[in-house]
Amino acid sequence: MNLSLFIYRKLKTNTDKSNISSRIIKIAIFSVFIGIFVSLTAVSIGKGLQFSIKEILFNISSDITISSYENNNRGIASEIINESEDVISKIKTLYPDIKINSTIEKPSIIKINNSIETIIFRGVKDQLNFKKFDQFIIDKLNDKPKILNDIIISKSLLEKLNISIGNNITLYFQTFENQKIPNIRYYRVYGVYETDFPNFDSNYIIGDIESIQNLYKLNSNDVGAIELIIDDKDLVMDIENNLSYQDLFLNNNLTIVTIKDKYNNIFNWISIFDFNILIVIVLMIIVAIISIIISMLTLIFERIKMIGIMSSMGADNKLLGKVFVYQGIDILLRGIIPGNILFIIVSFVQNNYNILKLNPDDYYVDSIPFIVDPIYIISINLVFVFFGIIVLFVTFSSITRFVPTININT
Repeated sequence: MNLSLFIYRKLKTNTDKSNISSRIIKIAIFSVFIGIFVSLTAVSIGKGLQFSIKEILFNISSDITISSYENNNRGIASEIINESEDVISKIKTLYPDIKINSTIEKPSIIKINNSIETIIFRGVKDQLNFKKFDQFIIDKLNDKPKILNDIIISKSLLEKLNISIGNNITLYFQTFENQKIPNIRYYRVYGVYETDFPNFDSNYIIGDIESIQNLYKLNSNDVGAIELIIDDKDLVMDIENNLSYQDLFLNNNLTIVTIKDKYNNIFNWISIFDFNILIVIVLMIIVAIISIIISMLTLIFERIKMIGIMSSMGADNKLLGKVFVYQGIDILLRGIIPGNILFIIVSFVQNNYNILKLNPDDYYVDSIPFIVDPIYIISINLVFVFFGIIVLFVTFSSITRFVPTININT
């Protein structure tokens, strides 16, 4: 028979609500409950924001961009490079699984509400079949796109123009310097996208690269940038370093920029989330530990006569200590289990109904994303249990030191 467990169960059945310890224990349980819930929520939201923002960046931009120094330095691929067979062949030889796309970006002018605004026409080579971009398409025509005349614009731009899908818009291009009369091109709005990246949505119109090549009288191999899509994002930096040292790229005055270089400020910003998450978890653990210690000490002092009587009857310090360890474990479990359940419920509701909104201008997403990752959940629970057990053993050690004094005074 486990005598310590038997005594703990008897003490637990005590329904005397006037005991100070019962109130303190409830506070400790609530502290553990809040601590585990807030910690899980902080990790889930922080990692969710990081994942969502990175996912958007990886889908609106290439992982690696090969272009001229001027293009990569300005961030707009308006200068022309030659998509030679040597360059493509070299990339395919080194990395056969890499997906290659070519783009041309040219500034254009559009008239919005009696005002003239500059936008960027991004010509792509995949004939408007955006495999990466599909998740951002919120509406499009049912018929097949007319490649040279169809474009995709953002929802915000569609609203500014006060037009609908299927309507035509007029774009003005300056194909050479000192051009007094711009080239006029008419395009049909084939689809509408929304990325929640204001800088992208308000500036980019997406169409076919051949339309720009024809307008600027370019060859089919003349492009603004060669873009590489890599399935394993962890390899981006290694591939970029390897390609940067290839003589073929250096001799053709080509530079290589990764998506992290292009959006360096955003990646630096979301990396700060990890530190903020750590601070939240540490604070929650400290609050929970302090509450457990206070509840244990309160329970010990409240049961001081019982401890003295049992000691005089031959109960050793280990047996007495286990009684309070069981109480501590009970506090941990009664706080951790409901905290996990509430977290899962809140995560499910938020991910399915998007109740908690965010401003896309500040956070690049329109609602708070929750990531329910078993690894994070188990890890945080283990951290709370680990520190909780340490606290219980420290409490047990303190009991063994002052029990002899109790025996003398009892």
